[in-house]
Amino acid sequence: MSNYKAGPLWPRLKEFFTSSSYFKTSHVDEPYRTASRQEMPDWNPSSSNADEALLPSLSALRNQSRDLDRNESLARGPIENYVTNVVADGLRPQARIDHELLEIPEAKAREFERQAERIFELHMRKNTADFHGKVNFQTIQAQVLRAVLLDGDCLVIRRYRERTHGILPVSLQLIEGARLRYPAISLNPKTDIREGVELDATGMPVAYHVAKTGTDHFLGSETVRVPRFDDTGAPVVLHIFSKRLPEQSRGEPLLAPVIKKFKEISDYTEAEIRAAVVNAFFAIYVTSEMGSVFGDRASAHLARQQEEKPRERKFRKFGPGGLMVDLLPGEKVDNGAPGRPNSNFDPFVQAVIKQIGIGLGLPYEVLTQHYSSSYSAARAAILEAWKSFKVWRAWLVSEYCQPVWEWVISDAIERELLDAPGFEDPLKRHGWLSTQWAGTEMGSIDPLKDAKANEVEVSAGLRTRRSIVESQGRDFDKHVRDHEAEKRTFSENVASQEFDQASKKA
Repeated sequence: MSNYKAGPLWPRLKEFFTSSSYFKTSHVDEPYRTASRQEMPDWNPSSSNADEALLPSLSALRNQSRDLDRNESLARGPIENYVTNVVADGLRPQARIDHELLEIPEAKAREFERQAERIFELHMRKNTADFHGKVNFQTIQAQVLRAVLLDGDCLVIRRYRERTHGILPVSLQLIEGARLRYPAISLNPKTDIREGVELDATGMPVAYHVAKTGTDHFLGSETVRVPRFDDTGAPVVLHIFSKRLPEQSRGEPLLAPVIKKFKEISDYTEAEIRAAVVNAFFAIYVTSEMGSVFGDRASAHLARQQEEKPRERKFRKFGPGGLMVDLLPGEKVDNGAPGRPNSNFDPFVQAVIKQIGIGLGLPYEVLTQHYSSSYSAARAAILEAWKSFKVWRAWLVSEYCQPVWEWVISDAIERELLDAPGFEDPLKRHGWLSTQWAGTEMGSIDPLKDAKANEVEVSAGLRTRRSIVESQGRDFDKHVRDHEAEKRTFSENVASQEFDQASKKA
């Protein structure tokens, strides 16, 4: 349990007794109707801050989210939908050097951009990007986003490991949010630690307490303190989470507001499926006049009353699945009405899924990946979903991709693989590390219409060819070089064919 402060009790009691609507006269209307105890007598949520509300429940929310992701396709769908559209096949850096700020020729800036992108790609596209040597940079992007969506947060630690034939030693180590926890033994009781996040007196995170893992792969109680900054003040640890509220220290899982609905719709679906399976068999039911579900006991009781010896139930099988039952005295058969499949099942489930989609920021069509409406409605749903995807992509670039780029390029400059005069100056350092990121954009429902729209915008000067190419997740400079090379190859082939034809005629 974290040692965050709940505040003195007396000010809260004073505020309650002096300003609570419960003690106000009933004839005075509340400015907000829901704040009136007469209107909402059973709705009195606490006024806790972000950490007081989230941190005590974080472990349960994280475990519930993981369980839904493991066992429920409807819950895993939005997680993978976000990862697929935000990360896709990976976000790629495109260096953008301000040669005027750096006071260098433009040609030198373009050459630095090409060299920096090449070094980053060669180092990060291999398993050398991972400290454990298992995955590359693109896969780590997906793992980071998935961890944030499921667990609420994760850590990315800058590590160094020399490898044979490696370009750079810098690498990344991912730590799951579940390993961030309050240490079992605190050296200083006054230290403000909130579920593994250590804050200084100003509220800035300065270190993280990570649980060690044993040989049995379960988390132990022993933790290790990992400083956020190194001796030079450069960041060593990235605590990646979506900070929705100002005083929030840990991240909230994406499924948090809809976990209950996911669980209930899952249980309801399971029950309907089981009922449909049972009713798929033709069945009859044996009923007794005694009103008991135990036919043998009922017949025995009736026989004792008639001073007769109870008869035993007899069965006889015939054919595949056939069974003849010898009824006991006082019993009769009844053919139960199946009532399955439930005709209201699909409309009800759709209504619940639509509510879930609102909480996740995804329209119903995108959440279920089922487009049965018109072209305009489908396009509107996709455009609405891409608003959320773009926001998450911009967040991922800012919180993860750009800091990793700065780690790698700074290491390359320090090892003299790149020439960056004045890199020690903070202003010029920012100029040398400036970049933007591109990824796969929204797929086109009608490519011909989109191509014509791009052509019109370019002709009218409303858009550039560079912006169009980069919006498709491609490098514009490389695209131009490839295009020019293709034109030269095509021209040479045409000229060669014309020469051959002219030679044959001669």
